[in-house]
Amino acid sequence: MAHLFHQQPNKYQFQSTPHTIHGYSLLQLLITLAIILTLIAIAFPYYRQHVQQAKLHQAQAVLLTNSQYLAKHYQQHISYKKNKNSWPHLPISQNQHFCFRFQGNPRFTRKEHYTLKAVALDTNTEPRILKLNQDGRVFLCQSSTSRCNEKNNFFSGGSQTDKNCQIFNH
Repeated sequence: MAHLFHQQPNKYQFQSTPHTIHGYSLLQLLITLAIILTLIAIAFPYYRQHVQQAKLHQAQAVLLTNSQYLAKHYQQHISYKKNKNSWPHLPISQNQHFCFRFQGNPRFTRKEHYTLKAVALDTNTEPRILKLNQDGRVFLCQSSTSRCNEKNNFFSGGSQTDKNCQIFNH
């Protein structure tokens, strides 16, 4: 009977063994955070540049689409103009980042010439513009006085409105 009064050890009772805590110190976390922030600071300008280039390529594609339309118009009317005082309506006059219009008043432009421009809707974030002429050459200008809020269906002024232009072949 002695064995009836003998207490069995509680199998749910915790034994006191030395605890080892696994984890990271505050210093390790701060160093890791500093490394991540440094990588972000380095990568962000490249990302932003990539996004701006993608927007310019999208604008270039729209300029080419409008140019194809004008080529068909020229075949039918032997002129890029609708009449001597107006340009035809472009199939795409705006997307989410740019507006697209002719450069210059049609009254002062020869019937076999045109220049299309893509101007950013927000020129503070994207001051550059793209231009495409009847020869299919695309130019990137670093700045322009042209703005999308002009009332005409063309950008006023001549080529002097655009500064530091180079052929865009990206």
